[in-house]
Amino acid sequence: MPMRLRLSFTARTILCAIAALAAGCSSAGITEAPVYVTNPQGQRVMALSMTTPRADAAAVKLLNGKVLICGGTSTGLVGGVLNSAELYNPATETFEPTGSMNDPRQGQTITLLKDGRVLVTGGARNIGYRAELSSAEIYDPASGTFSPTGSMSVPREGHTATLLNDGRVLIAGGSDNGQHTISTAEIYDPGVGTFSPTGSMTVPREAHTATMLLSDQVLIAGGGRAGMPGGYIVYRNGELYDPRSGTFSLISSPMISDRVGASAVRLQDGRALIVGGKSSRVLLAGTFGGTRNIASFAPLNTAEYYDPESHSFQKASDMHGPHYLGTATLLTNGSVLVAGGWRQQGPVVLGSKESDLYDPTMARFDQLPPMHVGRLDQTATLLDDGKVLIAGGINGKSYMSASVEFYEPMHRRFELLPEGEPASAPPQE
Repeated sequence: MPMRLRLSFTARTILCAIAALAAGCSSAGITEAPVYVTNPQGQRVMALSMTTPRADAAAVKLLNGKVLICGGTSTGLVGGVLNSAELYNPATETFEPTGSMNDPRQGQTITLLKDGRVLVTGGARNIGYRAELSSAEIYDPASGTFSPTGSMSVPREGHTATLLNDGRVLIAGGSDNGQHTISTAEIYDPGVGTFSPTGSMTVPREAHTATMLLSDQVLIAGGGRAGMPGGYIVYRNGELYDPRSGTFSLISSPMISDRVGASAVRLQDGRALIVGGKSSRVLLAGTFGGTRNIASFAPLNTAEYYDPESHSFQKASDMHGPHYLGTATLLTNGSVLVAGGWRQQGPVVLGSKESDLYDPTMARFDQLPPMHVGRLDQTATLLDDGKVLIAGGINGKSYMSASVEFYEPMHRRFELLPEGEPASAPPQE
């Protein structure tokens, strides 16, 4: 299952300082205009969209094939965090509201449990300091409702949630108040509905990746740490969580690059592919023709593997463009779709339309046709028919988006679906 990565309020603020505005810091507070598409009858109609704009939401495919999308922010401003949720029904190609969460949440994790219910943990209830949540809730598809479950020991945003093979869920790291990164981890037991402590990570981390390996261990890689002298630290290391001993151990081999806000998936051969993110170092030309490193956050187009057999990180081929806070989705044929993310235009950060496809047979990334809408902090969900539902995010004009599109793997392209009555307005992007 693709892992959605979260940055705490502090991490977003520090990383946005390079460009003045970012997704979570956007002051636009305006939602996008409708997106239009031509229907099979040749008429210009509104494209299918969610019931409300959402960025930094959470999405998961249910056992019945529907997709649950919940929370996020509709404006990027104070008071814009949502508690609403909706379902996409592939059979009818429609979105419909479902029960609301008990708390508004942005940047929460979402995990499909083995019994078909859904665990939602943490996130932030608003924009600002000490907005992080320790509460968690369960969505029951049978009743279409959310209900509270046991709370975590501390508030968390920028954390990860990983379903273990025994049905429990590992919760690791994050920020507990928007300015402080934590190393603690805990286990959610769905049988009793409670969280219990487990071993702590070797370093505090937020916006790291977490990948379930075939060995039953969980790979934790990269991420960053706030609250340090000199500012924000981005990691170039990884560690393994062993559910049998409940402990984390540092991997001796360093990563190829330091990365925060990257994406990761487990390939069919058992390796973990880690793509994009941001580095804390960028190489600039020196005064006398040499080079030097400076502390500047640079979006990455690079990728790397973690090889469980050699316990080492290895370089992968580069992507055609950077993908920071984008999505990575393992397709049914073993390829990996990497879509969207951070795009800077002057002092403003916008959503990117760019996408790459990792081809495991050629061990390379192929550039795909762009998405119809620029997207940053969107969701991406693999459907039963092999397509990928790409939903929401911050668009190419810095507005919160309700639009959706579908990656169609057979023809390697993104599609919009028609909805609504014919209209004469032109496309918005």
